[in-house]
Amino acid sequence: MQEVATGKRAELLTAEFLEKHNLTIICKNYRIDGGEIDIIAREGIYWVFCEVKYRQHENFAAVLEQIQPQQCRRIRHTARYYLLSNNIDEHTAAIRFDVIAIVGQPTRIEWFKDAF
Repeated sequence: MQEVATGKRAELLTAEFLEKHNLTIICKNYRIDGGEIDIIAREGIYWVFCEVKYRQHENFAAVLEQIQPQQCRRIRHTARYYLLSNNIDEHTAAIRFDVIAIVGQPTRIEWFKDAF
């Protein structure tokens, strides 16, 4: 239960962080069978699909190294479904996949734009 609360807090911090950087939050925790996107946002013309990673300590492997190819495929599939279900043409829409890392205490946020 602690992990769920920590994950929700990290996602809340991420949403606040993105809003401070002029992104509009469209959806949080978008789920379909076989996939989830933590945050969907807009930044200008871009549809931004964000994966949030929380790490208590900095001595973990680099955040981007922890995202496996199969996870990237699931996120892309879920994003494609979101776009289709909202009548957004995936071939003409500007799409970006970002990773937000929330690390330690005091909290530090790292933003990896166009991470995969």
